[in-house]
Amino acid sequence: SFSFEVRSNGVILLSCESKWAYDIQHNNEPRGVEKQTMSKKVKWFFGAIGLCLIVIVILVFSFKEKILFEAGKFMAPESSQIEGIADVVILEGTETIGKGLVSKGLELLSSGKVKRMIIVLHKISAKYRPFAVYEDYPSSVRSELQKLGLKDSDFTVMLTPLRDPITLTTARFVVESLAREGVKQAILISSSFHMRRSYLVYQHLAKPMNIKIHPIANFGK
Repeated sequence: SFSFEVRSNGVILLSCESKWAYDIQHNNEPRGVEKQTMSKKVKWFFGAIGLCLIVIVILVFSFKEKILFEAGKFMAPESSQIEGIADVVILEGTETIGKGLVSKGLELLSSGKVKRMIIVLHKISAKYRPFAVYEDYPSSVRSELQKLGLKDSDFTVMLTPLRDPITLTTARFVVESLAREGVKQAILISSSFHMRRSYLVYQHLAKPMNIKIHPIANFGK
């Protein structure tokens, strides 16, 4: 709005003041229409964010296997060049060992790239033992490998204590055993998603003992 004032000395004062400034100055609320428009914009904004989050969650659950697989490939360390024949290949299992890990180990053994295969298993607590897996599971693994034509000198089933931190405890147990046997080169095979962590721990413990660790990630089951 515009206003002017004529003073006695003939000076004319002209002033301009917007309605919005007047409302703020006099602590008046914005007009109802403006409040409704602002409220609608806020609702649309948060609604759009909520919809985006829902879509992202659906996509993640729909493609979680693919996402984990690609994440594992990205995180897995690159395999280093092996000089000659490795002394052993370490198959890092948990309470059980997957077929994919065993197949990879057998492939390296049969091709002559390693001299012996070591299957690392954790001691199974009775409280957390999987269904149909019994206390003599390591013996069952030995029996199955013998059925495949392997001799006792071709493999070792190593049972490690299950204590936190699990990876560090397992790696220390295995590396100390390898050092006593005079092993100088070992191939480490673990699941893709855990490969980098396992490799870093094994490498850290093996280096002072002059054992070279070569990582190979397994992307199977």
